Amino acid sequence: MHPEQDYLQQLHRIRCFTARYFQLLFSSRHSRRLACITGAFVLLTTFESRAQLSADSTLQLTRKWYDKETIYLRGGNSFVKNNVIYSGGKALRSEFMISPGGLELYLKSKRTRNIALLVSLAGSAGSIVSLVSGNRDNLRTFFWVSLGTGIVSSALTMQANNQRDQAVWLRNRDAMILMKAEK
Repeated sequence: MHPEQDYLQQLHRIRCFTARYFQLLFSSRHSRRLACITGAFVLLTTFESRAQLSADSTLQLTRKWYDKETIYLRGGNSFVKNNVIYSGGKALRSEFMISPGGLELYLKSKRTRNIALLVSLAGSAGSIVSLVSGNRDNLRTFFWVSLGTGIVSSALTMQANNQRDQAVWLRNRDAMILMKAEK
């Protein structure tokens, strides 16, 4: 049943109850004061229940839309949307098409991750060259270069992860804004 129909039925029941209650009160020897207090209480709770019902239906609609339209990452190029697992860069990129800011940040995170990979590979290659050459003078220099490139690569990878997470947040935010626009 639709939330508004449920609300209308509930409101009808309350009005019928209130009418019967007032008939009983005025036909018996109860005071008018008690009838007015009770009537005011019923009317106040009716408006409060209407507001609560409206808020509950909006909350349920928002939660349903959120579960259906938002994504979360599962490492690499894999993500979950509406309890379905998708994989691949193309699928992930198509999800970011609803959010220009999210897409831009996602592409920036991929560039940063690629740069981190190149720095890491350069450090590894330097270490291998220093070990294979057997030149003890270069060993210390390449060790420090390798350590430095490892640290730089780790910092760039952390930055790329933060950019990717922020891109997903922006995409999900824009998906929720899209929900409001479609209402």
